[in-house]
Amino acid sequence: MKKLFTLKNVLICILFTIFLLFVKDNFSVVWNAICLVASIMTPFVIGFLFAYILNFPYKFFYNKAFKFLKGKKPFLENMRKPLAIICTYASVVAVLGFLIAILVPQIADNITSLVERVPAYIDSIYKWLASMAEWLNHNYNANIDIDASFAQLGQEIIKNLNGATIANMSKNFLFDTLMPMITSTTAGIYNFVMGIVISVYFLSAKEMLCRQVKRMAVAFIPIKYLPKVYEVVDITDTKCGRFLVGDIIDAAFIGVLVFITMSIFQLPYAALIAVLIGVTNIIPFFGPFIGAVPCALLILMVNPMQCLYFIIFIWILQQFDGNFLGPKILGDSTGLSGFWIIFSITIFSGLMGVPGMILGVPIFAVFYALIKRYVNRSLQKKGMSDKTEEYQTLDYVDVQTGSFISKPEDKPARHRKKQFSFRNFKEDLKTFIPHPAEHPDEKAQTTSDNAAPAVESNRKTEDSSSEQSKK
Repeated sequence: MKKLFTLKNVLICILFTIFLLFVKDNFSVVWNAICLVASIMTPFVIGFLFAYILNFPYKFFYNKAFKFLKGKKPFLENMRKPLAIICTYASVVAVLGFLIAILVPQIADNITSLVERVPAYIDSIYKWLASMAEWLNHNYNANIDIDASFAQLGQEIIKNLNGATIANMSKNFLFDTLMPMITSTTAGIYNFVMGIVISVYFLSAKEMLCRQVKRMAVAFIPIKYLPKVYEVVDITDTKCGRFLVGDIIDAAFIGVLVFITMSIFQLPYAALIAVLIGVTNIIPFFGPFIGAVPCALLILMVNPMQCLYFIIFIWILQQFDGNFLGPKILGDSTGLSGFWIIFSITIFSGLMGVPGMILGVPIFAVFYALIKRYVNRSLQKKGMSDKTEEYQTLDYVDVQTGSFISKPEDKPARHRKKQFSFRNFKEDLKTFIPHPAEHPDEKAQTTSDNAAPAVESNRKTEDSSSEQSKK
């Protein structure tokens, strides 16, 4: 207790309290500062994510493809890393270029045809509303006039669209919608390009950066906490890395499969829908359904029957991905059951939005793994089992022996109610009714039959003895 209330700890508490009061009184200023720092650091975050994901193909080229350069002349051995980096980015660019060359023209055609068909879609909606109004008027005397309603709506639009209104709408659209959209798009393109450039430096200098981070950790973190810190970093790297890379591969495969299948069955907007399904498939569990809803609406405008076929196909694809393809690619990378996956997506989507739906599962998997390790170590210290299935029938633990005391599965014999079954009924009958082989009449008959030879033999011996006495 004396060590707790030292001058250093008291000063730290006072300074921390002052900091919290400052944040409370100037929350908007602090939040704007955080947003400014986050916007400046966005290219570095994107570059780190790119380098982290591309580290897996980089390892393949470095450890497998160019392994023969190890132990060669210094010049050749020094070329091993640059060649691995060049091949990594070249393969990524080749794959993206191939997909862009195939998908972009088809996506453009799909969007063009969709825009051209908008008047036809509006006309079909109008006809449907007219038929519904006619049905309501015929059956329920609703007196709905679609033409008059549309005419009144047009008059109201023309009435409200005067010169001043159009000028205000144009001004608001220009300054409130268009300019922020252009600014955000430009910033997004800049951050993306800079992220790719920075990822090259991250990937080329990853060993040096890891050494520097470890050096700083040893300098600022107490030695007794370093094993726990390294353990947390190792679990985070394992869970997040495997999940993100596997999830991207799974999403790309699903997108390609959707494109091929829809092209074979001649469903509309194959390229556009394949991109939407593939991108949304990055979101675990809910992703395919999120992407399938707008895609189904697009197909519904073209052909309702094809929309039904598409929904059936998406359902089959989800079953295939969830039960076969996903486990094969991802494996048990998260160690989470379906319940915890839904739980993590729900919680982190509420906290972080769409990024939370993507990153929520690996983040929660890290916390889950850390808590599981802590629980297992605590149980091992107490001499208890760390197997979950052994706690199914646990009632309490004996304090003296530390052994499990389970709940009795069956009640005592005097309180046990006898259940009816044909087998028990037959056994009960045997106790009350003698067996046919042991029937009293048959038993007497068998005894009499067995006794008959004995009587005859006794009779013969008596006759022989009487004859001897006569002689």
